[in-house]
Amino acid sequence: MLKAWNLPESLQEAVGNPYAIRLGVPPEVAGGANFSDPVRSSEEEWRATVRLEIGAVVSWYDASHDSPRLEEHRVAVSGCCRNLPLTDHVEDSAHEVEKELERLGRRVEHLEAVNRWHMDSLGMLASMEEFHGDAREIRDPDKIFSITRQYLKRLAEFETIAFMVVEEEDSSFTLINSDVDPAISGLTITIDSLIERGEFAWALNQNRPLQVVDGDQQLLLHVLATRTRVRRLSALSKARFTAPAQNLISIILHNCAYALESSALYSLISEQNQNLEKIVETRTRELEYNYGHDSLTELPNRLMFQDRVEQAMNRVRGAEQIVAVLLIDLDMFKRINDTLGIAAGDQLLVTVADRLMHCLDNAEVAQFDPDRVGLTIARLGGDEFAVLLSDIDSIDPINYVTRRIIETLSMGVELDANEVFTTCSIGISLYPKDGADSDTLLKNADAAMYHAKRQGRNNYQFYAEEINETSYHHLQLENQLRHAIDREELLLHYQPKVEVTSGRIIGMEALIRWNQPEMGIVSPVVFIPIAEYTGLITVIGEWVLRTACRQVKNWLEQGFDDFRMSVNLSPQQFRQADILQRILSIVESEEVEPRYLEVEITEGAIMDDVDAAIETMQQLNDAGIALSIDDFGTGYSSLSYLKRFPINTLKIDRSFVNDITSDPDDAAIVTAIIAMAHSMGLNVIAEGVETDEQLAFLRALKCDEIQGYLFSPPLPVERFNELLNSDKRLYFSREA
Repeated sequence: MLKAWNLPESLQEAVGNPYAIRLGVPPEVAGGANFSDPVRSSEEEWRATVRLEIGAVVSWYDASHDSPRLEEHRVAVSGCCRNLPLTDHVEDSAHEVEKELERLGRRVEHLEAVNRWHMDSLGMLASMEEFHGDAREIRDPDKIFSITRQYLKRLAEFETIAFMVVEEEDSSFTLINSDVDPAISGLTITIDSLIERGEFAWALNQNRPLQVVDGDQQLLLHVLATRTRVRRLSALSKARFTAPAQNLISIILHNCAYALESSALYSLISEQNQNLEKIVETRTRELEYNYGHDSLTELPNRLMFQDRVEQAMNRVRGAEQIVAVLLIDLDMFKRINDTLGIAAGDQLLVTVADRLMHCLDNAEVAQFDPDRVGLTIARLGGDEFAVLLSDIDSIDPINYVTRRIIETLSMGVELDANEVFTTCSIGISLYPKDGADSDTLLKNADAAMYHAKRQGRNNYQFYAEEINETSYHHLQLENQLRHAIDREELLLHYQPKVEVTSGRIIGMEALIRWNQPEMGIVSPVVFIPIAEYTGLITVIGEWVLRTACRQVKNWLEQGFDDFRMSVNLSPQQFRQADILQRILSIVESEEVEPRYLEVEITEGAIMDDVDAAIETMQQLNDAGIALSIDDFGTGYSSLSYLKRFPINTLKIDRSFVNDITSDPDDAAIVTAIIAMAHSMGLNVIAEGVETDEQLAFLRALKCDEIQGYLFSPPLPVERFNELLNSDKRLYFSREA
């Protein structure tokens, strides 16, 4: 709050108004402003008069007189403007002031001229209220600088002042009021030099105007900066300038800087908001897409597929149309994934997805009116895919599409320089017959798909109620089988192998049985496929091998030593990369020599990857373990491969032995197998021998060994011990 001070009467007489000097206003102006009443000359009224919220600063001097007393008066008058009572400066020397009154009176004319400049400045300051309000609302930095230049140019009309604005890409100041002589302004300061001198760093840290005094050079700077570079730098330069000029420039630059800061902040926030909106929009689209699509194949996922199924059912509800759900599962995918690696497995899945989309393009089902037939392909997870056919009138499109899928997916795929072949099993459920919602349709299609696998894979099956019953039964068996080893429900039976020439037992085959408490003895034909499908076969296979080796040791301790124990290796076991180490570990832990062990492998297990199979067989052979090809003749091995196999025995499948005495074709096949094997130096054993006629036929062909019910069925260990102790021999009822 400014106060009204009573000046000495001599000073009042000199200027004609006791309050004029405080404001630097000529007497005629002060009188016109009605400042005669000290009470009404309060700060609020003064501010209302000049429409500004900041007081003016008065500076005056006698350019032609260097009187120190006059300088004291200048300080005294300026002190009034800094809210200091004039009497604090001049009361003690009132008599000296009186001496100067005459001289001061002679300077009134000059003082009035100075104050006219002040009044013009105050008028501009009053207009700054408009600048203060408008500039801070402007969002365009160029417009802010334009307004700032206008005010600075107006101010420059009163004194020899040069104003400069520096942009971040400039290395020197830009002159605003070009009318000023550059020689007067002394433009020699650059941003680099300011940084070197340290003033810039201070201004940067303080974020406020900086006045630099360097001899005759004076700079007033306002820095609007980031931490790394200048965005805006305003500067002025002159040899001398008055305090009002400093004040005005500070106000202008402050407002300019504030407006620029607001503009920059507004622009930044606006830009960031726009960027954020774009990011959110993009990310939302990505999330929505990922929510409904598989990341590997980019096909619709289970969620989207079920949604499509529900939509399709709603469209045809009440109409004479069908919705079909096809569930596709790749056969033997796990083997490829385990053998060639996860990357190869992913590559196979992507290839399958591409082939499904290509073969099921709507053009392929044009004969079924593609404008009405809805088609969706999805990956449900793992190696399971699904196809939705909607708005169809019969099962003809379903049969057509399903056959196309099986045909397409059976073609070879190149994976890391390896050509692999895979097939698929497909289960089909129909709406409304097989379910009223997507969950039920998928569940029933899944049951039909498992039924297709049990039918030999590479085929498709429609859902039927009895399939569900079978699936439920298999699910129960699977759950029980998982606990069979821990509950000691598994056991081995042994079927003797008999040498044809001597009739004596020279070996045995270990055959697994499952004694389920509630169901009794469960046939291997029932539970082995379940074990293979679920992967339990590897655990069960190791249990068989360990139990068989343990029994070999027991018989050796009883004095029986001229035999070999045959154990079947499942394809999954045989393909394990460390199968040799697993077998040798069990053999060593049970303290059995490898020569007492024979491993039986099917043609199918070998032919999936012949080179790898040959390497594994060679390792087993080198370890002293005999090798036998089981069920020979039922697979697809070629003679060119057979001669490369490091094997000891060919085992003729029972399907050929059954009718060798009545079917010329079977007789010819068996004859050829025995002759070929002997020519290659291989041992031959025929399984499933049940009659004397079969035995006589095989004996005539010089078959080496037989196995079958004619001599003995598979026996539990106790009864097999009795067979060994009885020294039973094969009895020939007739000569060949």
